[in-house]
Amino acid sequence: MIEQSILQTLFAIFALVLQTMLVLHFAALRWRPRWQQQWGWLAYAMSLPGLVLGVLFWVNGQPWYYWLATLLFAAWAALGYTVDSLRPVNWRTPPRWPIFIPYVALYLAAQFAFWIPLWFIGIGYWIIYAVLYTVSTVLNVSSHFGGRKTHTGRPA
Repeated sequence: MIEQSILQTLFAIFALVLQTMLVLHFAALRWRPRWQQQWGWLAYAMSLPGLVLGVLFWVNGQPWYYWLATLLFAAWAALGYTVDSLRPVNWRTPPRWPIFIPYVALYLAAQFAFWIPLWFIGIGYWIIYAVLYTVSTVLNVSSHFGGRKTHTGRPA
């Protein structure tokens, strides 16, 4: 068994790295759509080490919310990779609700599932995540307005 403090640190580090990756992903979408098209899959690929951590949390008897966060993120990443890269669908503009609703719901659920436990692990982690989440949200929302390109590279 791995010590709980080590597992909590792994959870916090993964959550912050993940949120940093999302900031980069949405910044590229906003200012460098070609970079996002070429490298955007890396944000979704973060689900793979996340799933490994989720299994590690589960095997080591960590609270359910640790592995649930990684599972929710993996579900979002699988859907996102499918509709953005594997079989691109222009689902954002105009909204295709059967894709839009689960995509946004899984994304938000995963983000909050990582963010809430950080309060109990360390307030510093929670604050850093809050700042990164705010930046990624602003970049994400702003990338869909003002004539910017969508994830499929078409004008919004």
